[in-house]
Amino acid sequence: MLESPLFPKYWISVEENHMHLSSVSRRKFLQTAGMLSLSSISLDSPAYPFITSEEIGLKNLPDSFEGFKIVHLTDIHHSKFVSFNEVFRMVELANRQNADAVFLTGDYITWSKKFIAPVAEALRNLKARFGVFAILGNHDIRVDAHGITQALEKAQIKVLRNSSERIDLKGDSLWIAGVDEYSYGQSDIAKAIREVPLSQPRILLAHNPEIVSEAAGHQVDFVLAGHTHGGQIKIPFMRSLNVVTQPSQEFLEGFVRSGKTQMYISRGLGKVVIPVRIFCPPEIPVFYLQS
Repeated sequence: MLESPLFPKYWISVEENHMHLSSVSRRKFLQTAGMLSLSSISLDSPAYPFITSEEIGLKNLPDSFEGFKIVHLTDIHHSKFVSFNEVFRMVELANRQNADAVFLTGDYITWSKKFIAPVAEALRNLKARFGVFAILGNHDIRVDAHGITQALEKAQIKVLRNSSERIDLKGDSLWIAGVDEYSYGQSDIAKAIREVPLSQPRILLAHNPEIVSEAAGHQVDFVLAGHTHGGQIKIPFMRSLNVVTQPSQEFLEGFVRSGKTQMYISRGLGKVVIPVRIFCPPEIPVFYLQS
């Protein structure tokens, strides 16, 4: 189910459509697409994301966590492209979902340390019944991993760096594990899930979705990822321009399965490289855990 005040639902899967156009119709199409893209630039703000609601089936889910609601925020990229007010509105929208837990999967800033303190201050306002849990993304590690970790922890956000945390509810427990950035060779799934009992679902926060095969090898049940921005720029009936990741990036958004491991890649909230999103609206996924 998708909700948005700005974007029609039929644009969501446009990347999956392919058309062969004649030279005349192709020129006409590109002109139309160009105008539509330009008109969408001012509307496609990270302050107005989709709310994407999904049910996640997990084996061995304790009874007390049936229907447990998770709100997932990723790739905020507070910078000159994404203002503090926009970040704060993201937080307000997340809070309106009344989450049991909020999971943050990295890239809170883009290039400058000066945005660390304000983004952490905005994220301090996140509300969840059982807390806010975070990992770092590639931009966070590149700029100042220690500084961002400290700022988030000071904002009452638990940062998972190849580690895990337990949520307790009515005598039952749910473990959340998180890893450092996969593309930098800093992720250690084995260490992150070391304390998670084999009888428990394995939920992993990972910035880079390329980790999914390795996660499957560690019998992870569900991975929450970001990093790709869903490609960030899409032209109808053509493939995503994929301005964020390498052209070889296999997975850009939505559900992916590797063996018995399911992963959801969020399009995220912010913008990098080019200060727009085109037909690739930001999103806040909301997950309901089911047995």
